[in-house]
Amino acid sequence: MLKTRVKVSGISNLSDARYCAGMGVDWLGFPMAELSVEKFTEIRNWLAGVEIVGEACGISAAEIIEMCGIFKPNVLEIDSTVHLEAIASIDIPKILRVNIDTDNLPALFVSAGPYVQQFLLVGNDQDSLSGMEASVEIWAAKYPILVGLEIPDEDLDEWIEQSSILGIGLMAGKEERPGFRDFTDLMSILEKLETE
Repeated sequence: MLKTRVKVSGISNLSDARYCAGMGVDWLGFPMAELSVEKFTEIRNWLAGVEIVGEACGISAAEIIEMCGIFKPNVLEIDSTVHLEAIASIDIPKILRVNIDTDNLPALFVSAGPYVQQFLLVGNDQDSLSGMEASVEIWAAKYPILVGLEIPDEDLDEWIEQSSILGIGLMAGKEERPGFRDFTDLMSILEKLETE
């Protein structure tokens, strides 16, 4: 069991999916525009106990509606470029991916709040969180926020135990070849999040 809720984005292989599910990750995100339905279905059939997130960032509302009909995810992740009213007919929980460096976050939280269940904060580089900690904490006290920004190892426990964030977001990796994957990056964070 993990100390906080975790979403892993960009999953494109069974190795990542099974490892993350086994570690107790809550949400597994699959980039629908980059995966064939066959590959997605093959991976999904191996999984149980996790929420399957269809990631649909940078594509039109019509494409999102079509992909959701084909992939049938449990949760939909979109970015701030999509008009939320245009996809209101998709009746599943939604995560809005927002960029701390470029999006107008206070305005987005207010306008998107009625349409989405969580906000996933991302940035343009690994230093995006630096200097923004107080603002993130203020937002997290009002809105369900997952921090998908690089949190320094020494600050991870403090963020999990003392802040109001809902959880954290991580990125999956690539297989070196089918069935072979170095999990060092994910493992170091997920093992720190394991409860005793």
